Amino acid sequence: MRKTLNLYTEDTKTMQAKSTVKKVHSLIDKVYHPTNLKLAWKKVKSNRGSGGIDRTGIQDFTSVAEEELQKLHQQLKETTYEPMPVRRVYIPKRGKPDKKRPLGIPAIRDRVCQQALKNRLEPIFEPVFNNGSFGYRPGRSPHQAMRKIYRELLKGYEWIVDADLKDFFGSVQHERLIDMIAEKVSDGRILKLIRKMLKAGYMEEGIRHLTPEGTPQGSVISPLLSNIYLNQFDHEMESRGYKLTRFADDWVVLCRTRGEAIKALEKAREVLKSLGLAIHLEKTRITHINKGFEFLGYMLKRGKGLKLAKNKIKKRMNSSNIYALPKEESIKRFKATIKERTKRRIPVTTKEIIDWINPVIRGWGIYYRKAHIRKLFNKLQRWIVRRVWNHRYKRWRNYGWKYYNESRLYGEFKLVSLLTLIPDLRLKTVSK
Repeated sequence: MRKTLNLYTEDTKTMQAKSTVKKVHSLIDKVYHPTNLKLAWKKVKSNRGSGGIDRTGIQDFTSVAEEELQKLHQQLKETTYEPMPVRRVYIPKRGKPDKKRPLGIPAIRDRVCQQALKNRLEPIFEPVFNNGSFGYRPGRSPHQAMRKIYRELLKGYEWIVDADLKDFFGSVQHERLIDMIAEKVSDGRILKLIRKMLKAGYMEEGIRHLTPEGTPQGSVISPLLSNIYLNQFDHEMESRGYKLTRFADDWVVLCRTRGEAIKALEKAREVLKSLGLAIHLEKTRITHINKGFEFLGYMLKRGKGLKLAKNKIKKRMNSSNIYALPKEESIKRFKATIKERTKRRIPVTTKEIIDWINPVIRGWGIYYRKAHIRKLFNKLQRWIVRRVWNHRYKRWRNYGWKYYNESRLYGEFKLVSLLTLIPDLRLKTVSK
């Protein structure tokens, strides 16, 4: 990763303020307040998504939203609200299309309730979360996590504990989580509401299954509850001086020596065991930056550097030769998505194809644009153009370059250029 990556820091006064957060005694009335419910519905609606076991979709709920929000307000106020079981579906695991992982889809009205609760809980717990936690927190992102890691690598923390938790979302102990929440929120109605959400169960093939432990992946409030549950782990590791960076249930620890990394892994295993969690042995390893490691879709590794004449080097050299690149799996998924959307048999115009692939190009490109990707982006960009030609002329070798040249595609058809997404690359605007 290049010099554009800066360490995300927090001053001492902010850290001291975190420890002085007071306990909240009355919160449920703020959760079911009509304004909060409306804000929650607005957020749920913007996120779209399919319906739960009642098969009520966003459009269906929109037509009766005012009535449903009033009903939800009344049920929460009178403590008669009962969440429905989530609808369980299975989606392919990233990089392992032959394997699938469960996903729980709550009903729309339950998502609104969870979002309303999240709106009120998040400001209470944000101040006490550890600085090494970046996942699903306001104002934090994967890029900030990568900046932190990069700066630590430059300081000599070159041994990495690359770990993975075993079935984290299925292993969270409900009562332990409730106790953690109770440390900051003493409103019994809130604790009862969370307990109901956790124990709502799931429906699969018409059968309701109980959930004595775990939090459903896919629920609105699950990421916040996960951060609350792992907050103790974050602080325990930091108190021992370990450089922990965590994003949801993905985490790494950077150390100066292999011996320190071995001790860090043992400490992590000890703390996680006290939380009822376990490390996935097959997916956990200790490695060195020379061999590289993967995190948040990136591969970080020390390379050989660029052998250029001094007069051709226009930026400060990366003396550490540590680079970040998109994971090979991520590149394959990106290309597979573009291929799927540019199949020859799809009966749409070239303009419609480009409008369909542009969000994919833009989203993927923006995520990786600060990595070491100029050569890769240039290669992918030329490949995307050929995919567009291939769709238009129904064969790979064609005259697309003659009638749909790059200037026309980027100008008239507004095809997104990966290279123009790179912040420090100054390209001339392609004329129409």
